[in-house]
Amino acid sequence: MKWIKVNTGDSGEGYELWADDRKLAGISFSKQTLIARVVSNIGKRLFFFEKKGILSSKALMKNEYGITMGVAEQERSGSKKGYMEFDGKRYCYILNENESGDLKLYDEEMKQSLLSCSFNSVSNGFAKTRSLMNTKFPFLLLVLCWYTFEPHTVARAEWAV
Repeated sequence: MKWIKVNTGDSGEGYELWADDRKLAGISFSKQTLIARVVSNIGKRLFFFEKKGILSSKALMKNEYGITMGVAEQERSGSKKGYMEFDGKRYCYILNENESGDLKLYDEEMKQSLLSCSFNSVSNGFAKTRSLMNTKFPFLLLVLCWYTFEPHTVARAEWAV
């Protein structure tokens, strides 16, 4: 999978998640309000993001109902490693391991790699800051995890009723 930045033509930013030749999801993100509109084959969702903390900053993702779905945090300032919680489970991430530009997500003990995603085309600015939490990285990471871990087996015909 890979993230691509797209021109939305409005005051926000646009991103697309791709796997091979298929577009999996599109995101319209507002910098002022920290709201993301996500359209994918799973459905349409609205996510609200918040930044918390002074010394140890965290990024929170809430759904339309204000329920916290995920939290991302950096291991330490300047590090490209960190932890995230999503759906009550804890994961470890590493960005740009071996200068690849890829994100790798592991289980909490780092015994099993769960997913890999290229951040090459959206990572300009990630290296210029000491904290990844001050970039779009935590928001893209949390949406990636939502898309990856959300059950895709629900029959769409049932939703039309």
